[in-house]
Amino acid sequence: MGLCKRMFVLLAALAVTMVGGAGAATAAVQPSEQDNSWIVAAHQANLAEIATGKMAQDKGTSAVVKDLGERFVTDHTKLDDSLKTLAGDLNVTLPNEPNAEQKAVAQKLSDTAAGADFDKMWIQQQLAGHAKVMTATQQEIDKGEAAQVKQAAEQALPIIKAHHEALMKAAPNFGVQPSQ
Repeated sequence: MGLCKRMFVLLAALAVTMVGGAGAATAAVQPSEQDNSWIVAAHQANLAEIATGKMAQDKGTSAVVKDLGERFVTDHTKLDDSLKTLAGDLNVTLPNEPNAEQKAVAQKLSDTAAGADFDKMWIQQQLAGHAKVMTATQQEIDKGEAAQVKQAAEQALPIIKAHHEALMKAAPNFGVQPSQ
């Protein structure tokens, strides 16, 4: 009986050690400041893209702008749904609206009458916004620490690049000279 008791105590001690070790491993994969910043920035970019994409559908006069707006709403909604799940899993608090710069862009677009001026401005703003998001997302892939956040960035980057490429292709038709 003494041997069984000692084995039980030894197994219990081993279990406690393993649980403690698992907790330490979990803490090690918590998102870094870089990871947290990217999650928040990507979420805000998604919110901005959804809002301005809807605006393009409503105010755009070109089929290209309307179609890109619809595509951006669909794609950024899917990206943001995944991001919100990830943020919840990692206990990252997300803001409820885009950042100040993104809100200013949306306001500027909102203040522009529908027509060729709106379409041109929308293309210009989308090019600039997608370029910033591509850079930030590549930085997360390169410098992020939490594997699940880097994976989210790796999954988002091809979509963002495809949007940017579509904008680059459309830009000359609106008198916009893309810089990248």
